[in-house]
Amino acid sequence: MMVKILIADDHPIIASTLREMLSPDPGFHVLPPVTNSTELFKALETNSVDVLITDYCMPGGTFGDGLVMINRVRRKYPDVKIIVFTSIEQPAIIHALDSCGVLGVMTKSDDLREITVCVERCRRGMSYRGGRAEQILEEQMRRKPTARRPLSPKEMEVLRMYLDGLNVTQIADALNRSSKTINNQKRMAMSKLGCRTDMELFKLHVSSPVQFSSECEVEAPSAA
Repeated sequence: MMVKILIADDHPIIASTLREMLSPDPGFHVLPPVTNSTELFKALETNSVDVLITDYCMPGGTFGDGLVMINRVRRKYPDVKIIVFTSIEQPAIIHALDSCGVLGVMTKSDDLREITVCVERCRRGMSYRGGRAEQILEEQMRRKPTARRPLSPKEMEVLRMYLDGLNVTQIADALNRSSKTINNQKRMAMSKLGCRTDMELFKLHVSSPVQFSSECEVEAPSAA
């Protein structure tokens, strides 16, 4: 049985490389890749897709990205097997992906040759994590307890969208939460990061972009 695969990634080189890795397999039919959530849902509406390989951060689409987009796929197309292929290396995000029904998680640090194995396992309903994703979770389990407070997946999502340029109202609309809830989650995340103002948050983001740290924990910036 031919497995129909859809690739969603806003980086053309990555999408092209994934397609080149998968296309030689006679059991795979790789559809033309899409670059944002608008194109993604249009492709899902017009094609019978078995496996979706998607980036986590893919801004610009009507339906957002990250957990918002993935949960929408799960609700509307529950039979589609989802693999997330991402540069984000945060244990909290990997756990959140597991919780929302994502079967495969690979990071862009993984050996791309793993993607074929990942697709084969996930199309059968089996879970698969790439070598780097497994290493991230093992490192989290081995690390010593610290006084630092980890960001929750919801706090990470709110901060990521805020740093992408969305305001509190826009984030609330995208995540279907109240503006008060989003503002509280933003303030709590900033407190955990040791940031008292938006300016401090943006400075921290410049020095440690997007991920803040591979363990989803950040020490407060030292006083000047």
